[in-house]
Amino acid sequence: MSQKVPQRVLVTGGTGFVGSHLTDRLLQNGYAVTCLVRDIRKLHWLEDKDVQLVQGDCTELESLAEAVQGVSSVFHCAGLTKTRHVRDYYAVNHLGTKNILEACARYNPAIEKFILISSQAAAGPSTDGHPVDDHSTPHPLSDYGKSKLLAEDEVRAYKDRLPVLIIRPPSVYGPRDRDVYELFRWASRGVIIKLSGGERYFNLCYVEDLTAALLLAAETRTESGSIYFVAEKRAYSWSEFRAVLLSSGDVKAYEITIPYFVAYLMALTSELASLFTKKPVLMNRQKVVEAVQPYWLCDVDKVENELCFQAEFPLRKGMELTWQWYRKKLWL
Repeated sequence: MSQKVPQRVLVTGGTGFVGSHLTDRLLQNGYAVTCLVRDIRKLHWLEDKDVQLVQGDCTELESLAEAVQGVSSVFHCAGLTKTRHVRDYYAVNHLGTKNILEACARYNPAIEKFILISSQAAAGPSTDGHPVDDHSTPHPLSDYGKSKLLAEDEVRAYKDRLPVLIIRPPSVYGPRDRDVYELFRWASRGVIIKLSGGERYFNLCYVEDLTAALLLAAETRTESGSIYFVAEKRAYSWSEFRAVLLSSGDVKAYEITIPYFVAYLMALTSELASLFTKKPVLMNRQKVVEAVQPYWLCDVDKVENELCFQAEFPLRKGMELTWQWYRKKLWL
């Protein structure tokens, strides 16, 4: 009896946080995976994995033809979450998405699914405490969010030519992450930094829940152009998050409250310092503006009802696993 040939899919951004976890899950589920990489000498989390590597850059349309040919689905994870130059958000997140969509349309028009991993930053925060959904009018606050929304616009523009889908997670955390990791790092040193202005509420998503949703999105019949928020069902206050962060890591930390204007000046100082270090900073002025919003809430009813998705990692479980990984890898 002949063996079934594994279905081949393309992952962009496979060397990164979400992309590498998605690649692992796809391999575990029997898929053949092609990863688009800019530099095959810098494989990061793809090292020693059974994937086909194609060198290319989403900002260069002509470099994408080989990557998209022969794949049934594309998971577009590649993107910038921080950069020294604002224009790079639009070059990579927006125009990079446009390029890979065009490459699919030219060289693989029979593709079964194109999935963009976007962000709640594209939708913006809730203005009234009610979770935002796919019908809410987007109002991104940062250039990162604006560039992601423009990427979504490109995806929707192709909805009659290709079967496309948009996934919007809120903040994603878990092993290999270097953004939320900063909170773990400071907590392990006995410090928690809080912005003044009262309680804040937000949804979170553990990385393995996100990859589970992405697999469901690829394998489920969906309406082209659909948008799904993916997160744990419940929201957390900052106080709850702080308590879980500390208890799950069995650490104690002193909470320092910083006024908004001080945080803003600190972010400005970091941006100026990056001119000399030549490295992007995680906390910039736009991030501070996002951080002070009282409600980063999203509605996950649609993804639960249409994709039968259920988050399997509540915050405590996800935090415990993340603490364990950081410590095992000596990041803390």
